[in-house]
Amino acid sequence: MDCTTEDNLAYYDLSRLKSEDDYTVSSPLSNHKFVLSVCRAVKSELWHVDPVAEDVVGAYYRGKHGDFAMGTTNSTLTVVDGSPVLYMSNGSPCPNTEGSKMLANTAIRFVCDNAMFGIGRPELIAQFPADDDHACAFSFEWRTHHACPSSRKPAGMLHLFTIFGIFVLIAIVVYVVCITLYNRFFLGLKGWDQFPSLPFSPLRCASYLHDKITGRGDGFVDGPGLHFGGSSGRSRWGIGSQDSNRPRWRWGVWGRRPNSNGYGRIPEEEEGILDNGRRSSLEEDEESTPRGVNGFENAWEGARSGNGMSSDGVIRL
Repeated sequence: MDCTTEDNLAYYDLSRLKSEDDYTVSSPLSNHKFVLSVCRAVKSELWHVDPVAEDVVGAYYRGKHGDFAMGTTNSTLTVVDGSPVLYMSNGSPCPNTEGSKMLANTAIRFVCDNAMFGIGRPELIAQFPADDDHACAFSFEWRTHHACPSSRKPAGMLHLFTIFGIFVLIAIVVYVVCITLYNRFFLGLKGWDQFPSLPFSPLRCASYLHDKITGRGDGFVDGPGLHFGGSSGRSRWGIGSQDSNRPRWRWGVWGRRPNSNGYGRIPEEEEGILDNGRRSSLEEDEESTPRGVNGFENAWEGARSGNGMSSDGVIRL
């Protein structure tokens, strides 16, 4: 990872120590002046640093015959005893070791220090072997407040949406389970009637279109079609009723009510619909009856005026 790491619940971020300028370290333990960088290659101009490529050198010192690479750049941190450590390996071959395949390496241990207001400075704490002519392994310590762990990794937008989606899913599952259990064991509903649905679910929209097209009610109305609420004491979603003999707590439930037929109407509603249908049929028959056929219209007018009707109720044409 790019100069960051996690250890259990601790999150370390050393990316602020990356700089366009290299860090220079002088120490009484060595006569060399060390130049290093954090999580990136050094920016200084190098001289004769074979066999390591110049664009991957993470730390070096200038020797008598050229620059000595102390390790190649690395951006992966390792947590050791609660402190992040940056390892840079595969540097130049160890000096004065003819025929050896050992390569130089460097370790920088970052120590949390809240009293250090700046970024701090690295210090050489050991080199192995101790003499400068044979030194091939270097250990630095860097005290800085940037090495202090945070409680958690900062959440990005994807993490936030994921957490939000999990909470929404849990809420939906709890809602469905609780309402289903209530409808089944307290209201005595069975089949699809016991399952709830959201107020604006696709099932509700499909039922709305179906009722509009077929003219069938949904159990909340006094006639065909879809209506929410009415003058019969029922509320918007069928909650509550003036009739205390039937359970009325049906919040969020889309389906048929108890003692209703297959289309969600109670017998009183069916009777009202049939009465409306009969009155409509009589009105249509009356409008379709032809006027003036066989003198019917004239006879009716004469009867209404009293001229064509006898005392015993007989109409004279």
